[in-house]
Amino acid sequence: MFSDVSFLQSLVLNNYLCLACITVVVYDYALTFSSELDYVWCRPWTWVSTMFVVVRYIGIYWTVTAALTGAPFVPGPLETCEVMYQSYSWAFLVFLSTADLLMILRVYAMWNRSRTILCVLLLLYTIQTIMTVVIDVIYDNPTSLSVIVVQVLDFSFCIAQPGNTSLRSGTYFVISRSVFSAILTVLAVFQTLWQSFEMYKATKQWQPNRYIQKLVKDGIIYFVVNVLYQTRDLLDGVAAGISGSGYLFLEAAISIAFCILIPRFVISIRELYDRDIHRCFHIDTGFGMQSRSNAGADTTVSAMAFADINQGPEVEGGTDNSSDVEMGRVYGSGLNEDSPKVEGRE
Repeated sequence: MFSDVSFLQSLVLNNYLCLACITVVVYDYALTFSSELDYVWCRPWTWVSTMFVVVRYIGIYWTVTAALTGAPFVPGPLETCEVMYQSYSWAFLVFLSTADLLMILRVYAMWNRSRTILCVLLLLYTIQTIMTVVIDVIYDNPTSLSVIVVQVLDFSFCIAQPGNTSLRSGTYFVISRSVFSAILTVLAVFQTLWQSFEMYKATKQWQPNRYIQKLVKDGIIYFVVNVLYQTRDLLDGVAAGISGSGYLFLEAAISIAFCILIPRFVISIRELYDRDIHRCFHIDTGFGMQSRSNAGADTTVSAMAFADINQGPEVEGGTDNSSDVEMGRVYGSGLNEDSPKVEGRE
């Protein structure tokens, strides 16, 4: 049990972190809103555009609701606390499932749309999603999840206390997510190394495709955030309600990272593609050099199309934006213009 002083200190820290989470999320939304308009809303609509909207706005709702719940900003009554806990629990399920699907499509594109890779990943994804839904339905329902309103001096706030069975089932969930995240990361890293090796054989230089590099970096970051999230889940059995400062900082970091990073993955890769192909007169080689864009010359740039199976019509210097450019590759945009072209493996 915490002493009265340490408990109040944790409560104050929790309040500051909740405000910090909301502030960072709102500030990041303001910073990236113009890019969202340019690269999502002003472009032809695709499946990835839909997934972006889901992770963007449900992620914001989940982060803000989670920050408000468990702090004096939502003092009750008990019915309000229960509704908020249930709503952000299901919101996070939708958010996480959509984010996982987006990362699957990226790995699928990195592997040249290998149907075998796609089927294996979708099978694991389906098992993972079903397990998560079952856990939420059985153990995180109003009868199993105990929500109470705690009064401390002049403050009152909500605390959710899952049962022992829910904690044990959460351990299986953590294991399954760890395996799934590790598989995504290993596949992305392996393909990056393979592409680098293929490029070295052709050019005798290590010149990995910059889009592959960007996608694998995003995948590694997503894996790290998942590890933090799973660590937090394991600590739930030890830290119920308001606990030590380390747990509170971990909770805040996870909320901010999930909400901010996943939408930025989509925006950043579209921005990179747009800068390289459609707007700039030069293409960054990725090695501190600039090579002239040969949009009008006899230079072929492969179409980028991750999730949109129906390829858009080709345009000069690239492809139509009807394709999901954030889920494909451009052979050559990461190379010097004098480098030989390397065709991808089928």
